[in-house]
Amino acid sequence: MRLVLAAAAVVLAACQSTPAPPSGKTVALRVEVIGGGPLRPGTVTFPEFVLYGDRTLIRADGDVPVEHHLTREEFDRIYDRARSAGLETARTFDEQAPDAPVLEVVFGFDGGRSVTRITAPDRESPGEAGEVTRAVVVDPERDLSSPHQPYAPERVAVVAGTSSGAAEGPEWPLEPLAEGVALNGGRCAVYDAAQVHEIRSDTTWTSRGVAYRVQVRPLLPDEADCAALTHQP
Repeated sequence: MRLVLAAAAVVLAACQSTPAPPSGKTVALRVEVIGGGPLRPGTVTFPEFVLYGDRTLIRADGDVPVEHHLTREEFDRIYDRARSAGLETARTFDEQAPDAPVLEVVFGFDGGRSVTRITAPDRESPGEAGEVTRAVVVDPERDLSSPHQPYAPERVAVVAGTSSGAAEGPEWPLEPLAEGVALNGGRCAVYDAAQVHEIRSDTTWTSRGVAYRVQVRPLLPDEADCAALTHQP
């Protein structure tokens, strides 16, 4: 009886030490590359992909992100691969490389999350940083057999950075760009997607006599506003 109870205690402890994935629109895994040299004011990135607890995966795919609805098997394969790489524990791999890009990985679980950052990520690296970098690569042909469609956000952020030289380009049709909130050296405002459906990223507009280059950044389901686009060191 004592042996049975001891074995049961070991199994229970093992289960308790492995948190379950999150549910709903809580981030299960988010992979994004940030920085990489001097950036223009107002530069904003889009993640390589974000996987949510309800098995929705949204990934970058050229100019138009795509949305997948994964099977349980697909979700488990991607999530467990990240877990096996040790992403439940937050770590920082700092190579002290000026202007190098940083790979930021958010690993979510029921009741919390951890954030791992890798400076100058290299998939060929033999160490732990390389292992993590390889573990969070999603190959659409290998990992994503489920149907997908273009991601249709409800809201988008418009991030504007001032352009050098004289004002040029058409007049911005919405609120003055200078009135947006500060973000990455530029200004950011959030609109319903229908309001800016004809505006394209990396185009120049004039607002109150100042030229701005704008980026249109779809907001993800877990991103409420411009503050969600700021990455803390």
